[in-house]
Amino acid sequence: MNVATCDIIQLSAISKERTFNVHVLPRCCMTDEASRVTGFTVRDQTLLLRGRPVETVPLRQALTSFIAFLCSVHRPLLAAHNAKRFDCPVLARVLREFSLEEEFQQAVDGFLDTFLLSKDLLAKTTVRRYSQQYLVSLFLNKSYQAHNALEDVRALQDLYHAWAPDRHLVQRHRFTLQQLHDPLVDLLQSLRASRRVYF
Repeated sequence: MNVATCDIIQLSAISKERTFNVHVLPRCCMTDEASRVTGFTVRDQTLLLRGRPVETVPLRQALTSFIAFLCSVHRPLLAAHNAKRFDCPVLARVLREFSLEEEFQQAVDGFLDTFLLSKDLLAKTTVRRYSQQYLVSLFLNKSYQAHNALEDVRALQDLYHAWAPDRHLVQRHRFTLQQLHDPLVDLLQSLRASRRVYF
């Protein structure tokens, strides 16, 4: 789970009924733990999911296709569970590597970390576990194939709709790639967001 070295093997998104899903052959060795959690392994330069070959595309192609998908849904706010600590730093690193960061930032309105949002939303309840799998079970009374990126985004979309957070709560947990690089920008945005809520 080291954001400085781990690689993308599946990139997925959903917007209403439209989905995006690609697999990428990792450029580094997969750990046994990563394979256990995700079901992915690599053998003879082939990505396998639970022992079956999966079609892959080069990482640059995955990123440019992802940006094209995002452009087609008109500057979305991307939601991911634990986005600030994991998904976004990894994505930002590979976008920089391929000089696609600026193009990506023009395609999106920013990010929403639903892990942080859930802690805020549920602060006055008895809930003390915030994994997406647990929250989906608690609020939607269902299970799903966690750690499969496409299933994760489908479940998160359903969970978000069930919560229906107000815009002030969303704004408090919204951030951009620039804020990942500059904590001062993040602090100033938080102060601005809190003024909108309380004044």
